[in-house]
Amino acid sequence: MAQSATPEDVHPGLPIDARSDRRMLWFVVLNLLAANAGFKLIAHFVFHTGVDEMRIRYWHFFHFWQATDSWGPMLGSVNSYLQHPTPPIYQAKLYDTLIYPLTSILPLLWMKRAGMSDASVYRALMIASWLAVWAVVLLAVIIAKEVVRCRGDRLSWQAAMATALGAFFFMSITLAFSLGQAQIFLDVFFTLLLLFWMKGNPRLAGVTMALLTMVKPQFGLLLLWTALRRRWSALFAGFATLAAGAVASVAAFGLRNNLDYLRVLSGLSRKAQPHYANQSMFGLLNRAIFNGENLPYHPYVYPPFVPWVYYTTLATSAALILLALAYPWRERAGSMADLGVMGVVCVIATPMAWEHHYGVMIGIFVWLWFALLRRGAGQALWLAVAWVLIADFLSPLNYFAPFPVLNVLQSYMYFGALLLIWLLLRTPELAPTLKKSGGQ
Repeated sequence: MAQSATPEDVHPGLPIDARSDRRMLWFVVLNLLAANAGFKLIAHFVFHTGVDEMRIRYWHFFHFWQATDSWGPMLGSVNSYLQHPTPPIYQAKLYDTLIYPLTSILPLLWMKRAGMSDASVYRALMIASWLAVWAVVLLAVIIAKEVVRCRGDRLSWQAAMATALGAFFFMSITLAFSLGQAQIFLDVFFTLLLLFWMKGNPRLAGVTMALLTMVKPQFGLLLLWTALRRRWSALFAGFATLAAGAVASVAAFGLRNNLDYLRVLSGLSRKAQPHYANQSMFGLLNRAIFNGENLPYHPYVYPPFVPWVYYTTLATSAALILLALAYPWRERAGSMADLGVMGVVCVIATPMAWEHHYGVMIGIFVWLWFALLRRGAGQALWLAVAWVLIADFLSPLNYFAPFPVLNVLQSYMYFGALLLIWLLLRTPELAPTLKKSGGQ
């Protein structure tokens, strides 16, 4: 009986992974062209107007220029405290208000107490965040290399090039730098977390979970996840790091200032904005009913409170968190896919999930491709769709802002994240993962 042809028979001498690596590089290059030149042509010939491009973000990056979206309120809070230590920090009259816990501004406090001027602090933060962009790119390549190495293979130059290009042009990464956002350091921490977890180092993984939580409290769900998965080493290391950060913050700012953050945190869910860059269920629903700003952005303009939008957002967030924590992974509990779902949910299950918050997902994409889909063990096409929705700036979709129903398409990153969750939930665990015995 004649046997069916295998992929190696069709292209003798060319391994499956080599062809996959070549296709991956072509996909990344063509995607970059489509997301830049292609969108510009669509805007010009179809909509007869210009288009907001990512090109300016990279101009900022290579010219060492960035705004102060995070740095302004963070440094302003430090300066206000140093000048007037008695009034509560979170009630200071600043141009913008601090929405992070005080553990996040400890490095800035130490820089100011060391005698650095505001200009020097801003420059140090710019340089550090510039290096953080390259750190994310390097870590993405290391993750790819480690996954391939565990299969007894080597990372080809095509795969390394595609990974580096994909990471560098992952829209959220350089957008975080351009805005002057603390998010770029969270991207580094989360990518490190994936690497530590994959290599079976639960303690360092727990430390990175705590560092994430010290800036964005929703990442505390990761520590809850380690408890439910009985990864005790990661949990204890995380709590020890959080305790050290809390002690340092109380010593620096006092107990009252730190407790005031609970009030700030409780009010954030009612102060989210419907601007198109808010890729959350809250933003989607408010834009769908034309409640508040969509294309314009004013930092202190909030939409009128709509109870059903608020409670629907809470319900969908609760459903996503419950899915991530209680999904029946069975033997895959605590796997990389399991961790990936939890990481995506930490981003999107909030009223404010800005475009630059999605940068933590770059490492998940890299792992998912090289660990599973590169060898045909999954839906590579759907991963490509999720990549386009999350990694690219699909600015032409903003032309649908005035149209009912169609403006839901502006939430493309949110839909991409849901697709990524679906892919992670249904993938077999064929990749290296943290052994349960190693995490206890």
